[in-house]
Amino acid sequence: MTETETCEAIGDELRAAPRISLMLRAAKLTAATGEYLCILRDVSATGLKAKLFHPLPEQGPFAIELGTGESYRLELVWERDGHAGFRFRDGPIDLTALVDEAGHFPKRQLRLALNRPVVITANAINLPATLSNLSQHGALIELDFPLALRQLVQVGGGELPVRHGRVLWRQGKLHGLVFSDGFRLDELAMLVARIQNRPQSSGSPQRVHH
Repeated sequence: MTETETCEAIGDELRAAPRISLMLRAAKLTAATGEYLCILRDVSATGLKAKLFHPLPEQGPFAIELGTGESYRLELVWERDGHAGFRFRDGPIDLTALVDEAGHFPKRQLRLALNRPVVITANAINLPATLSNLSQHGALIELDFPLALRQLVQVGGGELPVRHGRVLWRQGKLHGLVFSDGFRLDELAMLVARIQNRPQSSGSPQRVHH
């Protein structure tokens, strides 16, 4: 069987289960090399199709995580033309729970773990800090110098463009920032991929897993 025939056969298998189209449902795709953003397009009890902002990492294992923190282990079936198809590794899922994003925790912004050095500027003073995670509208940073709540700051450094915001909460060395100038979803997706040394191109070679 050729690669194309294999891809079509697997696609027929996934399409056999009832599917629900999830237009513009953002999700977090996790892999051995980091965390990335994607958009869920079609989902069934046995698998899903995701729109990609960049080629997938070469190494799995893969999982999809929703805004509620619920996670599903995945097996890559195919990747081509900026999209990828996956099977659920643990068998059929509760489709209603995924679509409704039902979970143990309230839905929140998708946060991408990065652990990168950045510089926080507050009151014209530059402070070294660590960017723990990043979302469209905020960030979690760790620094030794405690900042005041509602303190106006700017954060940037390395691949991270400067963003302005304020301190929303503080717990020990951890500070939660909310941005006044957030990221578009595609902008954040490609930025995080670039930070984690992934290509930015939305096009990707065809990849089929047997």
